[in-house]
Amino acid sequence: MAAPAKRIDGIDFWRGLALLMIFIDHVPENVFQHVTQKNFGFSDAAELFVFLAGVSVALAYGTRFFEGETVGAVRAVLRRAFTLYWVQILISLLIIAIFVGAAALWDENDLLEDADAVVSNPLQTSAGILALLHQLENANILPLYIALLLMTPLLLALARRDDRLMLAASAGIYLAARAFSLNLSTWPVEGTWFFNPISWQLIFAIGIFAGRRLKRGGIAYDARLFAACLAVVAIAAVVRTDAFGYASGLWQDVRDVLDCGKTDLGFARLVHFLALAYIVYHSGLTGLMRRTRAFLPLCLIGRYGLPVFATGTVLSAMGEVVETRSEAFSHEVAFGAAIVVGGILMHYLVARGLAAWRDKSRAQQSMMNPAHTLQMAAPLSFRKSPIVLWSGTSRPVSHICPSQKSYSRVAVVQSGQDWCDDDRHRSLDLSS
Repeated sequence: MAAPAKRIDGIDFWRGLALLMIFIDHVPENVFQHVTQKNFGFSDAAELFVFLAGVSVALAYGTRFFEGETVGAVRAVLRRAFTLYWVQILISLLIIAIFVGAAALWDENDLLEDADAVVSNPLQTSAGILALLHQLENANILPLYIALLLMTPLLLALARRDDRLMLAASAGIYLAARAFSLNLSTWPVEGTWFFNPISWQLIFAIGIFAGRRLKRGGIAYDARLFAACLAVVAIAAVVRTDAFGYASGLWQDVRDVLDCGKTDLGFARLVHFLALAYIVYHSGLTGLMRRTRAFLPLCLIGRYGLPVFATGTVLSAMGEVVETRSEAFSHEVAFGAAIVVGGILMHYLVARGLAAWRDKSRAQQSMMNPAHTLQMAAPLSFRKSPIVLWSGTSRPVSHICPSQKSYSRVAVVQSGQDWCDDDRHRSLDLSS
């Protein structure tokens, strides 16, 4: 059996930062939106989110897949996809309830824009939501991740033959999607998926490739490639910021020429993100950030990515609703900033609460292990024989110490590190 993967705190940190940037970018009209990744280059937090998903899949499930536990690894991937599915459905229902409730409370029909299809055609739209064919605004990245997880067994099968074969196949699918405008359709509202999984699978596959390299000692450094990446990132920063304010309109003039579309993962977005990721990896920036006070809180947020992401999505919907009443506040800028700060604090509290709950659960489970260890250490005949518990009572040891099968989440201690047996192979999953 494959050894459980240890968490890489750098992955948790960047995942946590990506989650906060996604939240900030989705909350309307706030000053923090001017300092997120999208303002200084062609890519944004979505690329980071999907790339880290691929890295995490390679580390969490790839080890089992490549070491012969193919069925178990595929089952774990599909189980994770189903978890994301019901979370997506729950998020969608909560957002609809928030907008419909606010519209009824304040008699504000404009709030029904996102929920208009549900109100006008509830049966078909509900079926579309359940089939992931109808996606609400700002709640469309989990369907992409679900689709990518469903592609994961094929990508891992190709990677088992050769990582380059997987990348070549993924790149071929990406080029075909771009050349023939391939995308999944939405229903009942006609359209296509905002995040085209046929295109976005490329950055996910690159993440798997990078995750495989991390298992083998890391990604090699090349001085010429590093210099080229620096040039790409610098040029993108100049263009995206209108030469830092000295060339007004520069970004507007060139954005149509550059392939920067988000839906189909424009080539300029892809190149910019990969260049940025290579620089971050080899610059030692993660190590520098590890010395700051923000590192551990962001690691904690990233460690509980799925519940934190769900929290952020619902909070951003609430922020949109509250924004419609912002005219009642004399300082709208301060009000928007307060929403963001409160939301970030809520992200951290959710992660902190889940961490406390998991620590308590593991502590309780670890107390069971000594009894189970004593039972396993006892001779078989002794385990099956009744023993005296107290005067006048006798019961078999197996009644006192149930078998390990009775506890699906019994703690396993390896090399001084506690691991939850049921979660050990997905401990690095982006959505954990």
